[in-house]
Amino acid sequence: MRRFACLALLCVAVVASHARSQSPSPPAPADAATSVYRQVLPSTVWVHSDRGGGRLATGTGSLVDRGRRLVLTNYHVVGEVKKATVFFPDFGPDKKAIPERKHYLDRASRLAIPGEVVEVDKGADLALIRLDHLPADAPELRLAAQSPEPGQSVHSIGNPGKSGALWVYTPGKVRQVYVKRWKAKLDERTVHEFNAKVIETDSPTNPGDSGGPLVNDAGELVGVTQGGAIDAQAISLFVDLSEVKRFLNRRSVQTIRSTEPPTATKETATKPNPTTPTKPTAPTKARRSVPLPSRDEAGFFSAEAWQVVGATAHELLRERDLDLQVETLPRLPGLDPERAKMMTPAEREAVIRRYAQDKARDGAVNGLYVVVCRSPGILYVERTGAAAAKISEETTTKIKETLLSAFREKKFDDGLVAALQLLRTSQGLSASPGPNVGSEVKK
Repeated sequence: MRRFACLALLCVAVVASHARSQSPSPPAPADAATSVYRQVLPSTVWVHSDRGGGRLATGTGSLVDRGRRLVLTNYHVVGEVKKATVFFPDFGPDKKAIPERKHYLDRASRLAIPGEVVEVDKGADLALIRLDHLPADAPELRLAAQSPEPGQSVHSIGNPGKSGALWVYTPGKVRQVYVKRWKAKLDERTVHEFNAKVIETDSPTNPGDSGGPLVNDAGELVGVTQGGAIDAQAISLFVDLSEVKRFLNRRSVQTIRSTEPPTATKETATKPNPTTPTKPTAPTKARRSVPLPSRDEAGFFSAEAWQVVGATAHELLRERDLDLQVETLPRLPGLDPERAKMMTPAEREAVIRRYAQDKARDGAVNGLYVVVCRSPGILYVERTGAAAAKISEETTTKIKETLLSAFREKKFDDGLVAALQLLRTSQGLSASPGPNVGSEVKK
């Protein structure tokens, strides 16, 4: 059984859906902005609101709840209309979002998704659109744990009307967070007054950016672009995260039902209702026939423990259409050891975060991706795709804590197997895989 003696210096960076961090995110290196943009873009939409009489208001929004198909935007983007249409980014052969507006308008019959405005907060300039359906690969945008602080780096994506392009990225720094009263135009004839907590930044915004996401370096939502303020020409305002959480926690919003099928639990899987006739149902066709490959290149685990990874990955894919991918690295990817030693912990964290997000995106991971680096010691866990609707935040947190606790005591096999047992049980699978189920020895 292999052991890594220096993991006592383990530096931890864990990102999961709706992650809860108690400290501001560290400033992102310049190239980390690209990673944030790629992470947030698939959750960002172009909003069309037909005001009648040939008047069309456009803005931006974010998918904040995949299960209930809810898009968050500004009230002044949708106004008093009850219907809206959104476009998600369409990606070309190069896997980059097509930015030309004409591409989407010419293909509206295929790309436009209708929706209903189901909730508004006229005071905080917020609105929710419930879409008729969603693209299969559109992820929901995570909410940050807390509001940003002055000096913190932030990133926004919008669809400014004066630009010839969509999905425009803008970086910035937080200047202050405070309560403000302001006015914005609902249309050419109507001006509305708002009063809410806002984030003031040095990043420029324009009409059309309204409703778009403002995120931190971890790609978590901290605000909503408020691009319609009449008296804020020299500054940019964003509706603060606290207003967003209050809005989403309204009783009327909480009663909106999810359309995602419930995840089977151990109880429901083994105890059918005796009063309800059961019908044989065809198993859901998986997205792929074999699991994504896991690799222990740094040699943390024994062959016996690694066999559990392969068995669990096979069962999760077959029974729950979920991915599990575990990877260990001897060193930070793309960097020589000497350069890695000179980096700050925040810079190292940014490197492993970008690597994990790129791997999860390129492999279309829909589940859990775990990466452990030997030198420097870093553990990173990411929950991706539609897994947020199937793997709870509580389960993800327990998995992370189990790995960390065991790894700090250099009990690598024990930590890995215990974490996988938690994952399996949460999905209604047996705590331990059978001896012949998808056995796979590390390469």
